Amino acid sequence: MEGEVRSERPRWLAGLVCAVVALSLGCSRPWQRDDTRTWEGCCKGADACLALLEETNGPDTGEKWLPPEQACAAWKLGREGEVVVSRLVSLLRHPERRVRGGAAQALANMEGKATGAVPALIEAYEREPGGLALHALSSLDDERAAPAIVRHLLESSTSALEHLGPTLAPVLVEVLENPESSWEALVLVRHVLARRSSMYTETFVTRLRTLLARELEEPILRRPPGTSCPSVPAPGCEAVFDGCTPRAAYVASVLAAHVRLGAKAAPEALQALQRADVRLTPVALQALVAFGSPAAVPGVLEQLAVPECRARALASLVLLGDVARPAATEPLLRLLATGKEGWERARAAEALGRVGDAVALEALRQAVYAPHSEVQAAAVDALGSYSFRAHAEDLVPLFQQVVATHASPVARSHARLALEGLSGQEVQPAESIDCAHISPRRSGGWTLREGHTSIQLHWDKPKAPSQGSPCASVPAGDSASVLEVMGEACLVGWDDGEFGGTLEVHEAGRVTVLKEPQANPLVVVRMHGALVVVEGLAHMFGGAGSLVRVDASEGRWRATPWVTLPGAPMAYALDEAGDLVAGTTDQRLDAVVCGRAGTFVPAHVVRVTGDGRLAPVEADGRP
Repeated sequence: MEGEVRSERPRWLAGLVCAVVALSLGCSRPWQRDDTRTWEGCCKGADACLALLEETNGPDTGEKWLPPEQACAAWKLGREGEVVVSRLVSLLRHPERRVRGGAAQALANMEGKATGAVPALIEAYEREPGGLALHALSSLDDERAAPAIVRHLLESSTSALEHLGPTLAPVLVEVLENPESSWEALVLVRHVLARRSSMYTETFVTRLRTLLARELEEPILRRPPGTSCPSVPAPGCEAVFDGCTPRAAYVASVLAAHVRLGAKAAPEALQALQRADVRLTPVALQALVAFGSPAAVPGVLEQLAVPECRARALASLVLLGDVARPAATEPLLRLLATGKEGWERARAAEALGRVGDAVALEALRQAVYAPHSEVQAAAVDALGSYSFRAHAEDLVPLFQQVVATHASPVARSHARLALEGLSGQEVQPAESIDCAHISPRRSGGWTLREGHTSIQLHWDKPKAPSQGSPCASVPAGDSASVLEVMGEACLVGWDDGEFGGTLEVHEAGRVTVLKEPQANPLVVVRMHGALVVVEGLAHMFGGAGSLVRVDASEGRWRATPWVTLPGAPMAYALDEAGDLVAGTTDQRLDAVVCGRAGTFVPAHVVRVTGDGRLAPVEADGRP
C-alpha cells in the first residue's frame, strides 16, 4: 500500500479503515495454502509424503525455507515413527537443496525419535553449514554436535543458533569465554544470547558474572585478537561493537538482557562503568539501567544534558522509573517546558509519569492541552500511570473530558485505558466500527503471525540484498523484518513479537545497537527526508505502535522515539504532501472476534506531518 496517494480521491481513506479493521479481525481468516499445520490434504502415508518431499517442480529460488508443499510433507513425516528415519537420512545427500532441507526439517520435527540420525546430520551440517541441518541438530539438542557448531559458527544460520537447546547453548558462552574468539564471533554470540536471554538465564548468569569480573581484573582491558584501536574514539551513548570495544562489553551487554537474575551482576556492571572506557561505558550504563540500579541515575542525567544522547537518556529514565526520583524530576520538568522538539517534551512527560513525583502533576495537567499533539498524548499517558493512582479522584474528571472531546486519538486512547484501569470496567471508544459489516481479508501488504499472547504484524519480507550491498553480509539478514541501505551502512531490524526485538546499524567493522530489547521494527518509510522505522505489536493488552526516527550526527547513529501511534499499525501510505498516513487498531488480542453483531473494534486513521504532529483523518480526507 506504500506509495503516493492523491488527496482528490479520498475514498482510499475509507479503504484504509476497512483494511485496518479487517486485519485486526484476522482470527477467522480463511484457510491458507501455506498453513501447513491445517493442510491435511498434502499427502497421506509415509511413501506419499516422501515422494512429495522429493518433488522439485520449478527452479530453485534459493530461499532458505521450504516451499509450502515440502514444508507440509516434512511436517507430516515428522509425525511418523522411526521407520522413516533411515530413508530421510539418505535424502540428506540428495543433489537438490530443497530435498536436503526437507529431510532435515522432517528429522527436526521427529525430535527424540530421530536421535539415530545425529551423526548423519552432523555430516550434512559440515558439508552445508548454512542449510537446515543445524535446525534439526538444535531441535535434537545432542552434545555430539557441539564441536561442529564451534567450527562453523560464522557460517551458520543465526535463527538456528538462537534456538539451541540447554545441552548445546553453552557452546555460545564458551565463545565469550575464549580469549581467541574473533570480533565477528563475539558480535554474533552477543546478538544470539541477548535475543534469547529468557531461555538461558538460570544457567548462564553465574558464568557471565564470573567472566565479566575476570575481564575487569585486567589492568588493560582485553580486546578481540586481530583488532586495533589506533586512536581513542569519541564518547557516545549508544552501544558500539568494533575493534575498539573490549571483550568485557560483550559480556556486559549479554548480562543486561538477563533482567530477572542479571541484576545480581550490578556490582560488576558498576565496576565496568568506573573503568571509563569509551566503548565499555555506554554498555555498562545500559546494563545498570536494565537492572534498575540507582547507580545508573547520575550517568543517565549526564546523558540527558547532551542533545545527541537525549533520546537514549529519556528511554533510560522511563525504564528506571521511581529509582530516578527525585534527582530526575527537575531536569525532566525543565525539558518538558523548554524542549526544542515535540518528541523531547513528550518523552520527558512520559518519563515523569514513570518517575512518579507528585511535584510534576500540575505541569503534566497543563501539558494535556499543550500545542504539540505528541506532548498532549504523553502527558495523558503519564497521568494515567500507576505512579499517580493516589491522585485518581482528582484525575478521573480530566480523563473523562479527554475521552469525550480531545482532538488526539492517542490521548483519547490513553485516557480510556486509564479509566478502565481505575474502574475495572470497559470504556467504549467513540471510534469503534461494528465488525459485523467487515469481511476479514489481507490488505495493504501486512500479514499476521498469531501467537498465544501477541499478533506480529509484518510487511512483506525484505528482498534479498544484492551482492556488494552493505546489507548483503548481515548475519541473520534472511530473518530480518527491516533491511535498509543507508549509504555505506545497513539498518537492520528483527521483530520477535511480545519477546521484543532489535534495531541495529551494520557498517564495515562496526555494529551500533540503537534499540534493544523493546523493539518491534516492521518497515522503513522515508518521509520529508527522514528515515522512519514503523514499529508495532498487537498484544494481549491492546495494540501499540510508534515511529522511530533514525539519523546520524558526527559519525554516530541514534534512534529518536519520535511519535506514538494510537495502536498497532496495520497499513500505511504517503500522501502527495509526503506526510505519512497510517491505519492502526488498539484492540486487545483476547477480544479479536469476528462476524458477531455488536462486536466493535477501535480503529484509527491518522496523519503524521514532518514535524511529528499527529492528527486524525476523516474518511472524506479532512484532518
